[in-house]
Amino acid sequence: MRCKTIIVAISAVLLALALFLSPPSPSYAAAASDTSLAAWDAIYWYWAFGDQDIAGVAFGADVRGNTTVGDVVLMPLPNAPGDGTPGSIDVTLDSGESFFLPLWTQLGTSYTDGTPPDEFLSLKVFKTLEISFKIDGVPVIDNGNVLDYYAKNAFDPEIPIDFPPYDAVIWFQGINILHAPLSAGKHTLTLDVKNAIPVFGGVAEYHNTWNLKVVKAR
Repeated sequence: MRCKTIIVAISAVLLALALFLSPPSPSYAAAASDTSLAAWDAIYWYWAFGDQDIAGVAFGADVRGNTTVGDVVLMPLPNAPGDGTPGSIDVTLDSGESFFLPLWTQLGTSYTDGTPPDEFLSLKVFKTLEISFKIDGVPVIDNGNVLDYYAKNAFDPEIPIDFPPYDAVIWFQGINILHAPLSAGKHTLTLDVKNAIPVFGGVAEYHNTWNLKVVKAR
């Protein structure tokens, strides 16, 4: 099996490393309503891989230590192995903060050994995801509307990686959510997802929970 598939739900280590990097100079940082899911997806992965200088936005941090772009929090991810073992993470937000959360993402790469670059996956992979995403028990994303949260694009510029035979991350496809601010109080986000069609030779199963505390902004 080619071990180059990267499922969003197990990328917590990359995100933790990214927190140690200094934010770049301000650029075109936009409000959530002005930016597409695909643009947010690209921003998230530039940040996760530590390539903030080429992301084209101004990264910041709120008083809770969350990484932000404008008033949008880049939501951290539980460290889950992908074998069906549940994962959870506690996150504190301020009221007034929106959040961007990638739920299931595939990343394509180029190679140093002459292997052709990965091609985009069939849309059927995402259309047939067994997925349930809920906020406080209320269904938000399921098999019926999953493509409303789908994004796809090539990285421009590509994200270099020093891990032969992998040369660079060249594209992304994924299911994501950009959500408006939640009311002050406690909230629970739950994700249950499994790909029905093997991707790069693998099937992964996740049962993740985000325990949110939203504090009223002063």
